[in-house]
Amino acid sequence: MSNTLWPQLKHHPTQAAYWRSQHRFNYLPCGRQSGKSELAYRKLVRHLPVPKPWSDPRYFLGYPTYRQAKKVGWQRMLNLIPSCWVGQNGISNSDLSIKTIFGSELFLVGLDKPHRIEGLIIDGGVIDENSDIRPGTFDLSILPTLIWRDGWTDFIGVPKRFGVGAEEYRTRCEKAKAGELPDSEVFSWASEGIVPTDYLELCRKTMDERDYEEQFNASWLSASGGIFHAFDREFNVRPSVYDPSLPLIVSSDFNVDPMAWIIAQEHGDVTNIIDELWMRNTNTPAAIAELLKRYGTHKAGFRMYGDASGKNRHTSASQSDFVHIASDPVLKGLGRTMHYTMSNPAVADRFAACNARICNGAGTRNLFVDPSCTHLVSDLETRSYKLGGREVDDLGDQGHITDALGYYIHSRFPLQLVIPNSNVVTISTGV
Repeated sequence: MSNTLWPQLKHHPTQAAYWRSQHRFNYLPCGRQSGKSELAYRKLVRHLPVPKPWSDPRYFLGYPTYRQAKKVGWQRMLNLIPSCWVGQNGISNSDLSIKTIFGSELFLVGLDKPHRIEGLIIDGGVIDENSDIRPGTFDLSILPTLIWRDGWTDFIGVPKRFGVGAEEYRTRCEKAKAGELPDSEVFSWASEGIVPTDYLELCRKTMDERDYEEQFNASWLSASGGIFHAFDREFNVRPSVYDPSLPLIVSSDFNVDPMAWIIAQEHGDVTNIIDELWMRNTNTPAAIAELLKRYGTHKAGFRMYGDASGKNRHTSASQSDFVHIASDPVLKGLGRTMHYTMSNPAVADRFAACNARICNGAGTRNLFVDPSCTHLVSDLETRSYKLGGREVDDLGDQGHITDALGYYIHSRFPLQLVIPNSNVVTISTGV
């Protein structure tokens, strides 16, 4: 292989271990500009001349979008593949495809439209920038293409706090490291020792500490720089056991797809989120039925909170969401009480009340979430504002379940200032 195509790389023990890996699925949450993409791309090229029992080995390089595939990866792959390997008329700039004299093909694909890869039979591939890949893309669209040829995939990217696929990528890496995913391994390294020291020092001085840890030290951090900055899964996630002697608190976000409800109980001044409802293409009667399926024998009462717009919104044709809950005979018989406000609180006030419960200024945490509430934990960690402002940057399913939490928290624990010998003043947090 020509040195002009493949410049010699400085030896790095973890990189060398990845290069020799025989696992089908390799995860590389690594520092920025640390060589993870270069190695993974070279691995793709290395497979092109390898003989297979079939005449058409096929490999892919996936990016979050088609535009990224063309702008970031296309020329790099052309530069890595020796021209003598390329078949006659083997390069298609429109299809981002390279066909070789060996019968193999390498193509680049934008996974913003995963149907582009569905239906193919593939030998292996690399997915880059995994924190920005939509959840479910690999399982639903790529994994089926690998079945018949015992195909492999390497997942590379920076371990980001934010991004539409950040939570799924982190979960996959953690499961692979714990041995919970089949034939998988994790290889992680920082940028130090690879990226020039003066550049790292410049970044260290100009970047937020958490951003630097994430981008260059390849550290998985809680997304506490987001809306729910007080949340930390190390301290706020713990097993929360259902207590049949205490009322169940149910708070609802009346959305059709998904409909998201949280179920909680109060132990003194502590709120434990013990369960969540997360239902696709549904309505309020169906959500009530699911709630009663789980807790229909609960005798200590139900306290119902939620979206004030439920008084007018209809997720089914006959009645408003509020009326469905108020009139359900089983809930009434189990002693439900209604705690819906006339209007929803200001978004900033709701977020501030949640953060105060998650961890207040004295360092006290009064809100805990059971590990089974995966959607709530994900939303608390990843929900964020748009860059440079305070506008919520919700993507896909984000926001619904933390809204459900917020309606209850703000109604039950609004931020208050208690002034001796005076009234209780509710604080409005517009900042």
